[in-house]
Amino acid sequence: MVTLVFSLSDALRYRFIISPVGEVVTLTRAMAMPDSFKEGSPAAWLRRHELARRRLEREHDLRPMLTLMAAGRYYPDFLTPAGEAGVGDIEHELDEVRAMPEGRARAEIERTLATARPTFAPLEPEVERQLCSPGAPARLADQLMLVWQKLVEPSWLRIRDVLDRDVLHRSRALARGGLAGLFGGLAPLIVLEEPELRIQCCGVVETRTLDGRGVVLRPSVFAWPYTAVTLDETRAPEVFYPARGVASLFWRVPHDGVAALATLIGKTRAQVLAILDEPMHTSGLARIFGRSPGNIADHLKALRAAGLIERARVGRNVIYSRTPLGEALLAGVSPRTGDARASIALAERVEEHASA
Repeated sequence: MVTLVFSLSDALRYRFIISPVGEVVTLTRAMAMPDSFKEGSPAAWLRRHELARRRLEREHDLRPMLTLMAAGRYYPDFLTPAGEAGVGDIEHELDEVRAMPEGRARAEIERTLATARPTFAPLEPEVERQLCSPGAPARLADQLMLVWQKLVEPSWLRIRDVLDRDVLHRSRALARGGLAGLFGGLAPLIVLEEPELRIQCCGVVETRTLDGRGVVLRPSVFAWPYTAVTLDETRAPEVFYPARGVASLFWRVPHDGVAALATLIGKTRAQVLAILDEPMHTSGLARIFGRSPGNIADHLKALRAAGLIERARVGRNVIYSRTPLGEALLAGVSPRTGDARASIALAERVEEHASA
């Protein structure tokens, strides 16, 4: 367990970051340590993209990156650069990795390899040469880019929708219930017992008193059912935690458990109403349903005219959510999704059956 002890100054400096490179690093760790990631969202994602993963590893030498990621609980901090923007850009983040000072990069790589040596066979000379050469950060950034392009980028808009919804939900929870509301849904992985934030991290026992720099929260679709903490002395601690709604990525179409309601308002409108457990914008709904934004907008207009949903502007997006009337209409006809493990497992079984 990692314990972060914070002051009022730290409590005022919580912020969220959506990081494409953070998602790639988390997924790459699952690729490197399949025995440690036998379940959860990264394992399910890799099973779904098994052919693409095999082709990637066959056509490109990813051994340096996979060696670092398989070393154990620690991997080089410079691979997940601290971002100032709320939403990172993969090109900018990887440019930061490439620009890492040689001394720091070498020190963090050597620390990682030292962690691995007690349990790993001797490194292949070619892999060790690549990791210890001055061009290692650029080489590793190129390998992360390959994983991004083949396994993450094609689905990034849907992944980004899940991460955006998580940030919106937790921001509202913070407004309603303070820090207790913000972390309330993350127990037992993350527990707030003021003035301490306790994060479950396998094999790690450390207490860190913060110095007023606050905490960075990084929601991740590839973290479940784990958490991770970056404790870099040069920046605020960063907490990677499982984003809400990960199971939605494993449904090709929304689960239709509202047949009775569909006879009243139509199948698509019933499904749209059912999926708005978390507020969403038109483009996100269009991606889930495989329809045009214009078509979804027509259904949203009808639902809003009936008083079943409402809209609010958040930044540049118009977000839709159910009204109390919509909640009441849906109650009793839409089965609630279980925990993430059951949802992902069921989604995979449905997909296997459909493709059999």
